[in-house]
Amino acid sequence: MRKVLVVGTGGLAREFASQFSEDADPVEIVGFSSSSCDEHGTFGLPGMLYAGDVSPQVVGTNEAVIAIGSPLVKLRLSEMLRASGFVFPPMIHSSSLVSTKANVGAGVVIAPRCVISPQVEVGEFSYINFSCGIGHDAVIGKFVQINPGSQLGGRATIGDGCLIGSGSTILQGVRVGAGSTIASGSVVFTHVAEKATMMGNPAKRMRALEE
Repeated sequence: MRKVLVVGTGGLAREFASQFSEDADPVEIVGFSSSSCDEHGTFGLPGMLYAGDVSPQVVGTNEAVIAIGSPLVKLRLSEMLRASGFVFPPMIHSSSLVSTKANVGAGVVIAPRCVISPQVEVGEFSYINFSCGIGHDAVIGKFVQINPGSQLGGRATIGDGCLIGSGSTILQGVRVGAGSTIASGSVVFTHVAEKATMMGNPAKRMRALEE
């Protein structure tokens, strides 16, 4: 059985632990690495709780998964943990259908009941949560968070570090610029600028919500 360290103890980490430890082809979670000391015990998470400067020698495996939603935090942690000797194989739930012609990068998580079509590109450390559909030839950048129930049409392009809210739809051929946020339930018909926040059906830019 594959042994992995989960980085994070928040909601996404707990979802990963539940989904992948109970999979038909389960992983063994040796523990969690987190700066939050309380969540591990509060939620009864398996394995040990490790500090942020953990190493493969300490945990007994060099495989890790970063289950944290923030792209900037993921980037920082991935660099630090790689320097410590960890590797990040893709984690694909057995209930998901991923085309053999799709290309899935290091550190990617594909949660249960997703469909990933042919010629899809998924960049490093992106997280596709449960019940998502990704159409043919779509390109998903690095450190992207796609929340449950979202649908991407064929040839859609999602830039690095985007957040796609639950139940969103990105229509075929639409480009979403890097660092953008698509609010839950939005339907995106047109191209999206970098670092934009889009909301609604049809989705409109909400500049008041942008930093």
